[in-house]
Amino acid sequence: MHSGALWPSQPLTIQGSSVVWRDLSGMRYKAGMSTSALRVLLALVVGCSCWLVVAPRADPSISSRRTVVDLFISGYPLAWECPEAGVAEVVDRWSMDACNCTSYVAWALWANGRRTDWFIAGAMDARNWPHVARLASLRVGLIPRVGSVAVWPALSPPFGHVAYVIGVEHDGSYDVAEYNLPRWAGWEPFAFDTRRHVSKAGAVFIYVPRRSPSIAPPKTP
Repeated sequence: MHSGALWPSQPLTIQGSSVVWRDLSGMRYKAGMSTSALRVLLALVVGCSCWLVVAPRADPSISSRRTVVDLFISGYPLAWECPEAGVAEVVDRWSMDACNCTSYVAWALWANGRRTDWFIAGAMDARNWPHVARLASLRVGLIPRVGSVAVWPALSPPFGHVAYVIGVEHDGSYDVAEYNLPRWAGWEPFAFDTRRHVSKAGAVFIYVPRRSPSIAPPKTP
């Protein structure tokens, strides 16, 4: 992990069966897990906490500054294999290349109860997501919303880039969680990161509805 929402700026504390910390902005995070998992967390969170299932909550003292809801942004099942799986072009259960931005956002949508049945195998380069979404009658717009997909069609040509919107700031900018931000932007390839105060310039947003709870997850290849 690099910087952003999950990077602890203060010592980790344990409350019952949960670990609690705050990021650089003062956002409070709490992860509940077993005692054995807590021991692993304390050993690894600074090096790579991207595999943990974490539900961020807004701190009441800063609730007026940004819109945040409970989201699963960690727990990507292929995290242990990144970046190697991305280099090797391993294919995930949604027919996306593992450790790529598209694979992570597909997982984030599923983990947060959003539909993924609109994907078209072989047509899911990041730049094409808005087109595929419109074919499925999903709404696409220019306003970021928590839980939506941010798409930059012109970023990293010819592929584009997608990320999962995890917060909206009071000034209209937004926060994202993502994998494989382009190397030229100064980030490690096929790795997880979060960014805050992202500009809306060049981005469109897909508003993916919630799926029926009766829909089973896709089978792992």
